[in-house]
Amino acid sequence: MVKRVVMVSPPFHAVPPLKGAAVEMWMCEVSKRILSFEPHIISISAPYYPDYEYRDGVYHHRVHFGKLYKRLFQKLTRFDPFSYSKRVLKIIHKLNPQIVHLHNSVKWFLPVLNSLHGTRIKTVLHLQNEYPVESSLSVDAFWGCSSYLMNHYKTSLIDAGTSECIYNGVDLDKYRYFKDVPDNREDIRRRFNIKKDDFVVLYVGRVSAEKGVEHIMEAAGLFQDSENVKFFIVGELSEGDLSSSRVRYGIEMLKAAKTLGGKVVFTGVFPPQKMHLIYLLGDVLVLPSNFDDPFPFVVLEAMATGLPVIVRKKGGVLDYIKDNENGLFIDETDISGSISKIIGDLIKDRGLRQSIGLSGRKTVEERFSWQRISRDCEDGYQRLFE
Repeated sequence: MVKRVVMVSPPFHAVPPLKGAAVEMWMCEVSKRILSFEPHIISISAPYYPDYEYRDGVYHHRVHFGKLYKRLFQKLTRFDPFSYSKRVLKIIHKLNPQIVHLHNSVKWFLPVLNSLHGTRIKTVLHLQNEYPVESSLSVDAFWGCSSYLMNHYKTSLIDAGTSECIYNGVDLDKYRYFKDVPDNREDIRRRFNIKKDDFVVLYVGRVSAEKGVEHIMEAAGLFQDSENVKFFIVGELSEGDLSSSRVRYGIEMLKAAKTLGGKVVFTGVFPPQKMHLIYLLGDVLVLPSNFDDPFPFVVLEAMATGLPVIVRKKGGVLDYIKDNENGLFIDETDISGSISKIIGDLIKDRGLRQSIGLSGRKTVEERFSWQRISRDCEDGYQRLFE
């Protein structure tokens, strides 16, 4: 009999995600490629999605909260008698799986882990960010998305039977090397009024202080006399209450862009299904994160497209970026100045652009295809029964 696995996401995004959501994308891409297990996914509901469906070989169970329940219990009283965790547990008991694979939360899934502890169901806790672990918890397997994250949790209160690093991946059938799709690249650049001789510096991600967008703004200021160098910021700008530091940061970045004329373009958000086209806008990707980013999806996606990537020497990229081979590291002593210098070198040296871009594509093909990541995941599941 085929063993059943249930993947569970935190209650923030449905699967498949309707906007950028790295964890939910991982679940979606891996589950539909699993061969020796029957995959089920539990996620929060979303408009236009049914609460239950069979899609791409995966059984989806979406937890729906009515408007009255959310207003009365989750907003007004903060008393949540039939919480997301409880509803997840109800579905798990109904499905009676061999494995429950919990994604990227400790807080939401602590009740689930406590309930399943000591049962025959194998549990996998799979984290892609740093979260506080305030009390001890036991799992059959702990997975992290990078060596950086595995080291972070090494001294935590997580008691795991096994621990291993399972990476993120890229759909190489969608994210094509840009020279292989010249018509698509020409079309998307034309839509954004990019001229043939323009050099586009791309940033993809939310506009927030931890992502270091201010360094890109400073670097853009150093190219004010270079009309053909453009900067495109692709990602969410938070709106709303000015008490939010992220909202205030976004306003600061927009003001900075205004002083630079039309050199910096904020495009807003695109659905995940269109992002492979958006990377075709660029000639290089810059991600100057101010924190140890555990494993940024956008770097892999840009590398798959054949773009050179400019990143800081920290976090998850250390698992696969080799300076001046398949990527370029920023000098920490002068971040914006270093970004500017590297961009200038790439503009002048087409051969350097091509060699780093091709090497990046090769890295992704060899190590980070979703087929490879799905096999690693499936092998990890099999080891739970050895």
